Amino acid sequence: MKLSAWQRLRATYRQLGFIRTSTYVTDRLLRALNPTFCLYQYQLVAQPLSEQPRLPANRGKAFSFRVLDAPDPLLDSLPRPTAVIAQRFAQGAQCLAAVKDERLAGCIWFARGSYMEDEVRVDYCLPTGRSCVWDFDVFVAESERLGFLFAKLWDIFDAHLKTEGVAWTLSRINSLNQYSLASHLRLGAAACGWAMILRLSAFELLVSNLAPYLSAGTRKRQALRLPLPLRAPR
Repeated sequence: MKLSAWQRLRATYRQLGFIRTSTYVTDRLLRALNPTFCLYQYQLVAQPLSEQPRLPANRGKAFSFRVLDAPDPLLDSLPRPTAVIAQRFAQGAQCLAAVKDERLAGCIWFARGSYMEDEVRVDYCLPTGRSCVWDFDVFVAESERLGFLFAKLWDIFDAHLKTEGVAWTLSRINSLNQYSLASHLRLGAAACGWAMILRLSAFELLVSNLAPYLSAGTRKRQALRLPLPLRAPR
C-alpha cells in the first residue's frame, strides 16, 4: 500500500527526530524551488583504529587490496563523477580499493592533514601530527553488502594505517544517513563536532560548533579545525 505524504513524514520523524526531520523537509523544499539550493547537516566523528581484527584471517580471502594514489581504470565502475575522483587525487587523497575478479568490490578514501569537501566549500583541517587521517566515501558494491567485505575493508584499512603511526580516523557523516552513522558508532566512533551549511546557488552560510562557528560568502572556502579526540584509543 502506497503511503501518503503525511504518513511518510511521520515515519521520517520517528526515524530521525525533530531537528533532522526539519533539516530533511527544508532541504527537500529548497531543492524543489531551485536545484542549486540545499541544506546539509553533518556530524563529525572520530573513530579509533581497532586493536584486534574484526574478522578471522581466513575470512575475505576472495578479495585483494591495493592503495591507489592516482586515477586508475579500476575506479571507472565507482558511481562518482570523474571530475570528483580527479579532484580527490589532486589534493593528495588516497583510495584503499578492494578487488574481486579484477573488479572494484569496495573502497575507503582517506587524506592526511586536511580534506577539501566536494559537496560544499569547506575544508576539514585535522589536528597537527600524523596520529589522525580523514576517511570519506566508504563504498561497498551492492553484490557484496551482505558478506564480509565491509568488516574486511576496515581491517585492512586499520592495519595499513597502524604501520604509519595513525591512531584515529576522523570523518563527516550526513546526519540524515542513519545507516552510515550507526555503522561508525558500532566501530567505536565518538562525536567531535557538527556543521550545517545552507547553499543558495553560489552563496553558502556555515554554522558549526567548531571555529570559525559562523561564516557566509559566495567564493571563499572555509576551514573547520577539528579538535583532538577527547579520549585515548583503547
